Amino acid sequence: MPTAPDPPPQTSDPGPAPRQGLREIDLILPLAVAICIVLGWYVFLDYEQLLHTQVAATPSIAARVLRMRLVLGLASVGGLGLALLAARDARRRRVAEAALLVAHAALARRMARRTDILRLRTRALREARLRERLAASEAEAAFAAGRLEAAGAYLHAVGNSLSALDLELLRLSRALAAAPRLAAAFATLAQDIRSSDSAKALATAAILEETVLVRAMPRLVAGVEALAEVKEQMTAALERHRGEFERRVKTRPYLQEVRLNEEVAAILDRMPRSAGSDPVVRDLAENVRIRTRKQPFLAGLAALLRQALDAATASVTVRLEKASGGRAVLVLEGVGLPEIGEAAVAAGINFLNENGGAVRHKPAEPGRPSRLIIEIADRFGEPASGEPGLS
Repeated sequence: MPTAPDPPPQTSDPGPAPRQGLREIDLILPLAVAICIVLGWYVFLDYEQLLHTQVAATPSIAARVLRMRLVLGLASVGGLGLALLAARDARRRRVAEAALLVAHAALARRMARRTDILRLRTRALREARLRERLAASEAEAAFAAGRLEAAGAYLHAVGNSLSALDLELLRLSRALAAAPRLAAAFATLAQDIRSSDSAKALATAAILEETVLVRAMPRLVAGVEALAEVKEQMTAALERHRGEFERRVKTRPYLQEVRLNEEVAAILDRMPRSAGSDPVVRDLAENVRIRTRKQPFLAGLAALLRQALDAATASVTVRLEKASGGRAVLVLEGVGLPEIGEAAVAAGINFLNENGGAVRHKPAEPGRPSRLIIEIADRFGEPASGEPGLS
């Protein structure tokens, strides 16, 4: 807040008014000098009158009286000068006192004005702080409202995805509802074949072909593709929110290098198969390294391999390959789709999905067994934290 400059002090003062500020000390010295001069001249004149008859007769007495008159005159002049100096000093002192009073009054006015300015500035500062606190509270409320809005939008998107998932499951259930009719049709076909009625058997086979290959299979394929699309949308939404959360969190996870070929071999060595004695063929590429959170990754991978191998009934081949982009692909040939009811297996699949990996299953084809494909992403481009406890 700009302040007006202080007015300059008054330098031309006409002096104090007559008889203003007079003190006894200012009158004592001139009055004493005047009394001394008068008394001195009175005594000298009286003494001179006493010696008047002898002055004419004695020349030396006349010369001495003349010298005394000269000395008394000089003393009178000095006394008058001293009285004038005392009067001048008294007047100057009164002028200085008057100027001091004027300066004191100006200082008082200045202090009062500065006090008012300081009070106004203090009030403005207090109001500014109150506005700042109000703005901060409004910002916090807006941030909370934004978080609620974002959470609502996210829940809305997840709800839409779940609704689409339910719809596709309903379509799949409708497609699978034809299973009893297919069983009856197969029974009719078998009966026709046994009765050697080829025309009726061919007609039943054509009906089965149309039902399975023309009607059921396209619906199943479309349902699987729709489920995969819904899953990709949900995964993308989760990944986006996870990325936003990680950008707000300053501490990065502790990443370690994992020699995947050695770790997979160690897991297979420690894991005897409980479902049968079929051999496990290993085809592990050398020097396959990734960087990830080691402890949860290895725990989930071990649980996934254990369940897949325990459920296998034929020979199993475990292949480890390097893929583009620093990724690694672990293929288990001869195993089925893992069950996610076990907590460790579900945690392992979630860890892979959350860290750029994936778990896919391809059914058996003519001349090729079923395959469980585990894609593992590498996180070499991310900075590692210096706190091991975050892994």
